[in-house]
Amino acid sequence: MSPAFARAPFVAGLLLASLGAVLWAGAPAAAQELPDHAPFSRVLEPVVDPPLVDYARLQEDREALDGYLETLASTPLAAVEGASREVQLAFWINAYNACMLRLVVDHYPIETQGGFFDRIRNAVTDRPDNSVWQIDDVFTRDHCQVAGAPRSQDEIEHEIIRPMGEPRIHFAVNCAAQSCPPLRVEAYTATELEAQLDDQVRDFVANPAHFEVEDGSPPVLRLNKVLDWYGEDFGGAEGLKAFFEPYLDGERRALVAEPETRVRFFEYDWTLNDTGS
Repeated sequence: MSPAFARAPFVAGLLLASLGAVLWAGAPAAAQELPDHAPFSRVLEPVVDPPLVDYARLQEDREALDGYLETLASTPLAAVEGASREVQLAFWINAYNACMLRLVVDHYPIETQGGFFDRIRNAVTDRPDNSVWQIDDVFTRDHCQVAGAPRSQDEIEHEIIRPMGEPRIHFAVNCAAQSCPPLRVEAYTATELEAQLDDQVRDFVANPAHFEVEDGSPPVLRLNKVLDWYGEDFGGAEGLKAFFEPYLDGERRALVAEPETRVRFFEYDWTLNDTGS
């Protein structure tokens, strides 16, 4: 065997190793552009006592929340869009919840402006004096910088999250109302997302304020009003019944499965989900 031929496998090995090193070096760089959501868990844990939030405490110590949102603001949109579906969902659900928390804290304590017409409007629309509706353009204002652009709550929810086709997000995004499915004490993450969303649904069906099955002629499945507003994401009334069946057992599952069972909805309470309310 000639010396040149003997060296060929060695040289080839070096080339392959170099190529692998280049590829390996590129992957972490892309991954590092995506945020770690652990800081958001550290924001949530001391102030969230489901279904309530200690907004006074969060307002007093908001540095961690603002820092997390700065991280979301500087995250490149291309990095998010190039990630897996689970990564994207976790990113945008956390973004919605963090942006809503800051919006409340920026205006806390929330109360009506006090004018006569404000009080009449609140009474007519059934919106309490301490609801987020006292914040001008609360869902439509572009108040929160996320992935390089100012965004509204409506844009994040309706233009980004809902088109991803995951109906369980309606048990995860929180609009700071008593009737809204509660925040978790932890951030959503790609690796735990499936279990976290299922936990949210299970907690929902266990709470008679959100979910109730009434035996009768006909039986009635009574649900949170959110599922009336966004029923199309579940396929309407029959789709809602089918969606919940796997989360039920025994008599409740049998009643929900009956073709005669009607779907009805609770009134929605917009009172701020504040521990001080």
